[in-house]
Amino acid sequence: MPCLRQLSCLTLICSLVVTTGCGNTLPDDDDSATVTVTVDNPTVPEPDPITWEDCGGLPGDHPCDFTFSDQDGNDWNLYDHYGDVLLLDFSTMWCYYCKVSAAEVQLMQDTYGPEGFTWVTLLVDDEAGGDVSLDEVQLWAETYSITTAPVLVADRSIIDTTGEDGYPVTGWPMFILVDRDMTIAWGLRGWSQEMILAAIEDILDQ
Repeated sequence: MPCLRQLSCLTLICSLVVTTGCGNTLPDDDDSATVTVTVDNPTVPEPDPITWEDCGGLPGDHPCDFTFSDQDGNDWNLYDHYGDVLLLDFSTMWCYYCKVSAAEVQLMQDTYGPEGFTWVTLLVDDEAGGDVSLDEVQLWAETYSITTAPVLVADRSIIDTTGEDGYPVTGWPMFILVDRDMTIAWGLRGWSQEMILAAIEDILDQ
């Protein structure tokens, strides 16, 4: 399994062109689907306040904070989970590879959750490319049997394709791995189970 330590912004940029995923466009008419466990860590200090002016979406940045409703209708805030390893999965309901990755969420949560890992799905678009509703997020969670990982009613307000003031989502799905110090460690555009598993295991081993 490849070692992913000391990854840089170049790693993120390179990863954007080597994996399979959906473009940053609205769905085609014929696009169809075929396919929290939180560990307290009292030794990790509380983070300093992070604002939109000093956060970003590239490796080494503090990720920009957000609060969205989860599939149970509860507010889910990123910085409430300081001390965990977080995989932020930016997906849409119309993207084929988003559906492929969704089928793996609960298995990975079951496998790595006890080590302080949480897979966070941020659903940005519905099937027609519009805003996502709570009902649609609940349907997504039910369809892919996601029971202990949050699925959020997200939107495009936290996206900045430059990565300077938000998350550089230029295609779907987009994955950003956040370490226990609330620092972005790694990013990947497109779906690669092997690369995601390697990245999660590497961060958990640190």
